[in-house]
Amino acid sequence: MGPTRTLRLGLLGCLLLVPWLRGQELATCAWGWVPSEEGCYGFFPRELSWRRAEAFCQRFGAGTHLASVHSAEEHQAIATLLSSRSGNDSEEEEARDDGIWIGLHRPLGSRRWQWSDSSEVDYGSWHRQPSSRRRACVALQDSADFMTWYSDACADRKPFICKSAA
Repeated sequence: MGPTRTLRLGLLGCLLLVPWLRGQELATCAWGWVPSEEGCYGFFPRELSWRRAEAFCQRFGAGTHLASVHSAEEHQAIATLLSSRSGNDSEEEEARDDGIWIGLHRPLGSRRWQWSDSSEVDYGSWHRQPSSRRRACVALQDSADFMTWYSDACADRKPFICKSAA
């Protein structure tokens, strides 16, 4: 394990400890999922279209969807999780080149962005505000350490991150 990976895992541990130190409980999550104040996150390197990724997430039960992001702190926690999952594995590095699906999308015929879990769109981190009507699903941009968003064609296949309700 290299020093960068150790540092990333240490940072993830700190993010998970902060709520505990504040006296807040983290969600109880399924094996392999990461708990946070907002719920549980599961990363899946399997590349699916946005719609198939959303359907995959929903198989984990009511309240589980592609991840919605509602604050800079939650965004940072997700980015840290994704960075810690991206080691020296060439398959994962290849997957990083395409971004990671999250739950933000613009339904066909709509001008408004919506989260797949129907929560309010109250935070954004766009690389560039999208203009194309065709690119109606959103991914975290890997080249920006997952800290910016971009829209892409929903049919494109990407790895994805699910979020279950707390």
